[in-house]
Amino acid sequence: MLGCAHAYADPTAEKLSRIEGETLLLKARERQLDVQGSILMKQNQIAAIQAATSAFAHAPGAGDPQVRSVEGIGRAVFATLQLGDGAVIEVQPGDMLPKGMQVVSIAPGNVVVRKGRRRVRLAQAASQPQSGPALPPVAAIPGPPPGMPTGAVR
Repeated sequence: MLGCAHAYADPTAEKLSRIEGETLLLKARERQLDVQGSILMKQNQIAAIQAATSAFAHAPGAGDPQVRSVEGIGRAVFATLQLGDGAVIEVQPGDMLPKGMQVVSIAPGNVVVRKGRRRVRLAQAASQPQSGPALPPVAAIPGPPPGMPTGAVR
């Protein structure tokens, strides 16, 4: 008798297990779609930020000044720029440059100027080779001649 009851209960339990398994799969699929949706949103946000950044930092034009160095602390910061004609000048925020450019901001390794309504991030100048011959290495100071005392005199 128990064998018969077990046979009748089995199909219902199997159906219930199958339904529970399908439910788990559907919930997992729903979570996967949610994650994919949030990944897509983040990718779109990143793309929008990158587009805004590239619009902000136009490629420097030929003859635009180039940043040689940035020095200073806090508000007392200045940049050394090399102009298109080779001249080197020091500037601070607010200074006017040739071609109607105005220095907007200076930060370590970053100088932004305004050309009309556009803001342009200036490029770094290529490192300049040292002019003049290299100095020879410093020779070691010779010790006292042999036979001389090396300690302090007392």
